[in-house]
Amino acid sequence: MERINKLGKILRDTSLNAFLGWAMVSLLFLLGIVNFMDSRLTWSALSFSVIFIITAPALLLRKISIMPSWYFIILAIMPIVGSTTAYHFFFTSIPVYFSVATIALLLVAEISWFTSVRMHYKFAILLVVATTLAMSGIWHLLHWLLDVYFGTSFLLDGRSPEAINAAVMYEFMYATVAGITAGIIFGLYFRSAGAAGNVKLPPQGSLKTPEYPVRQPPAPIRRLLGISGDKQRLATRIMQAGLFILLIVAILIGDLPTALNAIAGLAITFAPYFITRKYNIPLDPGLTLWITLAIFMDALGTFAFYENVARWDNITHALSASVIAAAGYALIRAIDIYTDEIYIPPKVLFLFILLFVLATGVLWEIMEFLTDELADELGYNAVLVQHGINDTMIDLSFNLLGAILAATWGAAYLSDISYRLARKFEEISAKNNSIKESEEHLQVNIFADNLNDRE
Repeated sequence: MERINKLGKILRDTSLNAFLGWAMVSLLFLLGIVNFMDSRLTWSALSFSVIFIITAPALLLRKISIMPSWYFIILAIMPIVGSTTAYHFFFTSIPVYFSVATIALLLVAEISWFTSVRMHYKFAILLVVATTLAMSGIWHLLHWLLDVYFGTSFLLDGRSPEAINAAVMYEFMYATVAGITAGIIFGLYFRSAGAAGNVKLPPQGSLKTPEYPVRQPPAPIRRLLGISGDKQRLATRIMQAGLFILLIVAILIGDLPTALNAIAGLAITFAPYFITRKYNIPLDPGLTLWITLAIFMDALGTFAFYENVARWDNITHALSASVIAAAGYALIRAIDIYTDEIYIPPKVLFLFILLFVLATGVLWEIMEFLTDELADELGYNAVLVQHGINDTMIDLSFNLLGAILAATWGAAYLSDISYRLARKFEEISAKNNSIKESEEHLQVNIFADNLNDRE
């Protein structure tokens, strides 16, 4: 079974690994006590949380010799040991984020082992990378909220908003580097590691993926948004025409950021049409309108509204995040429906979508920062601009709001497109298998003909 052969490789049932694992858990317990006595409650709570994650397999399987591989434990506890004893040896926070990635991998694996959730190891690694980025965003967002509403000084410590924002952007970049590096290392480990030994994980019952219900949107929402499909298509065409007019105006006045935004926006708004034509996956007019509205409002913002209309930036961030969340929701559910190797219950998928959107938001803020810095260095007007730490944190807050809206209504609005995507995956798979069988049959015939010629 895939979950045992791949994610199960994290576990070891040997005397040496058990000794090293429990020795490090004992050290972590002592560090938790030390941090608690020194009133470092955050690090103390983190220590005991990591202990629980590391020892969960042994406790749940009722066998103390079963522990994660000792090198996973070292990676997980490294920043806690460093923070308690010699944090000054960490020149950047990359080791901290590498630890976050390792803890996330252990947690994802345990969720797959001991719950109804099923994950292919490649999907688990992608989730670990997204979790690392998302946790960096959540951590700084919580600190900012505490500073604003409770007067603490985690981030807002007297420096200029631009200086604080730059420091946070570097933290985001460290998280990105650590997350991607950890993902690559974990992938290589799963490919090269031996079998999981005699560790037997509890059965999960039937491997058949449960069906998702296809539900209509709730009646009040249907009435609120109850415009016909033709009117939705008309609204989409009007906004596309508006984007084209905006492109012409931007070219005439020499507004490069708006022109580039309009070009990219037009390309994205026509993507549903090409998807329908090429892959025969018809998209609901409401989804196309949703995507076009987010793009259109962003282009208007770049042209003039971001600077002159209050909260325009926040609204566009929430809309854009909802589109990203919707795309992620539909794609993950389609993969879930298509393959038996992955099963993610809707309630768990809700959390995954939030992590995915927060990770995307962190990457977007990094891109804005780098674009802004590069444009300033070269003397150009930036296509993407940041306005200090408050702007960044408010953007992340509205990203989270848009993700919550999309993930909440995803089951009602996106079920149909998920099933269409799953059917397309099945068609592509069947076509590829047919081509493969034809090639094998052709090779057999060629071999037979050559054999007959020799005779």
